[in-house]
Order: sequence, then structure tokens, then C-alpha cells
Amino acid sequence: MIGNDIVDLAKAKRDTYIFRPRYLDKVCSQEEVDLVRSSSNSIQTFWRLWTMKEAAYKAFQRQFSLGAKYNPFAFSSQLIDEEVGIVSYQNHTLITRSFKTDKFMYSEVSHSEVHNTFFGSTAAFLSHLKTEFQLAFHPIVSTSVEGLPMLKLNQESIPFSKTHHGHFQAFQY
Repeated sequence: MIGNDIVDLAKAKRDTYIFRPRYLDKVCSQEEVDLVRSSSNSIQTFWRLWTMKEAAYKAFQRQFSLGAKYNPFAFSSQLIDEEVGIVSYQNHTLITRSFKTDKFMYSEVSHSEVHNTFFGSTAAFLSHLKTEFQLAFHPIVSTSVEGLPMLKLNQESIPFSKTHHGHFQAFQY
């Protein structure tokens, strides 16, 4: 399972004020609102929960063929420690891994399968894959029948997840 999300913290600070009246209530469960408000760094906690839920949504979207409409209340999140979290959807759970720099918050679905993360431009990502998989040509970005991102590597297609916000972009494959 793959899914990831990134938030440019400077852009988020300019564009979104999470403490405006009722904003948190529109995107977080009561437990998540309480967690954000009781945190010593409320803004960081909010964006971590947000990116965890978005990353899990992308993974669950692949697993259950969910539509392209994201409903934040369908997902509940818990923080286990500074890096690990859990996101639940119906009776299913996923483990997420998050990290923050001074410039962005990033979360991805963590699972037992081998996967890689790449930060940078799409062109650099495709060049990286060409080298990694020893391809004669750059991979082709396409979509599955469900409209989800796929990479064509010669005769093989593999799923990938892309996230971007502000100045940052990341890929998980």
C-alpha cells in the first residue's frame, strides 16, 4: 500500500489559519481537535494529523476503489510517537510515518513491502527511476482504470503516489 502527503509550512501559514472559528471542527474529529488544542505545538500537530489522513486516504483509495472525494471525517488518526501514527477507515487501519523539517511536514503510509520515497521535481524523479531500474527510456506517467497514478517501466506498470504543496513535491513507489 502506498500513499503520501506533504505540506509546505510557510504556504500553509499564509493560506490557512487553523484556529479560525469552527475550522478544526470541519476537518477533525473531537478527539483530534482535543489533541491539537492540548499540544505544545498545535500547528505542527494539526498538519501532522492532516498529512497522515491524506496519505492514508490515498492508500485506502487504491485498496477500496474510493471515489476522488476526500471526507476527513471518514478517517480517524492517532499519534503513537514522534514519527509513527495510525489512521483508521471503517474497520481497517494503516500505520503512517511522519517527519517534519523547518520547511515542510510529510507523512506516508508505512508497510512491510519495500518502497522508496523521492523528494524533488517530476523530471528528476523520472531520471532517478531510469537509473534505479536500469531502463533504456524514462518511465511514463499514466493512470490506472480508476484514475490513480501509475508508472510504466518498459512492459511493467507500478503504482506510485505523488504529493505536492507550495515549493515541495514527493513521490512514493
